[in-house]
Amino acid sequence: MIGARERSAQIAAKEAAADTASRTAKRGKPPTLTEEQIVDAALNIIRAEGLDALSMRRLSRELGRSAMAPYWYVSDKRELLDLVARKLLSEVAIPEPDSGPWEDRLRAVVTGIDARLHDHPGIATVMLERMRSTDQRLMNGILEILLSAGFEGPRVFLSYAMIHTYLFGRYQVMELDTPDPSEVDPDELDDTLARLVPHLTGLRGRDFFNYGVDTIIEGLRAQLAAKKSKKSR
Repeated sequence: MIGARERSAQIAAKEAAADTASRTAKRGKPPTLTEEQIVDAALNIIRAEGLDALSMRRLSRELGRSAMAPYWYVSDKRELLDLVARKLLSEVAIPEPDSGPWEDRLRAVVTGIDARLHDHPGIATVMLERMRSTDQRLMNGILEILLSAGFEGPRVFLSYAMIHTYLFGRYQVMELDTPDPSEVDPDELDDTLARLVPHLTGLRGRDFFNYGVDTIIEGLRAQLAAKKSKKSR
């Protein structure tokens, strides 16, 4: 005869197997639909119609599947955006420590992040939040670069915060318009702006970005120089 302990163990095993089978049936992934297809479909919607247009139902239409099909992969729009953000951030490379000066490595990472944000502004905030919280590979990479440059203690975090804030700010405020000076009526502008508008000729978004990165790097260099100067006194 089977003892009570053995019988309880058998019942528990059957219940565990049934639970696993239930969860597998519920979350099982149709073999013809991949994570890459889901991400690509979501990005197609965001690019063509904007972030607000993305929904689980709209995603299912983009995929040509039933309304419930996406739920085998993601539970809601928030999880879907997290999946998209993770994919985009994974495309940003972190230079090897011996690949060049810290300034060049920092510029490469920041430029790589900005490129993903620029190409997908609809989910820029999601990517930046994920970078800070759940997907810290890039944040750790930047911190390592700052450490190799000579920053220590609190100044590592202060420097990172400045970089992150710059990236975030670019997608929270509108970049300066660059009107054609020939189309601007000086009488409609304040004196200072009227005098400066001609200097906008030829400026593009990348000019603003590069100027910002240059200024950040020069500022970081100045901080390191000031630190060395204090130590030498």
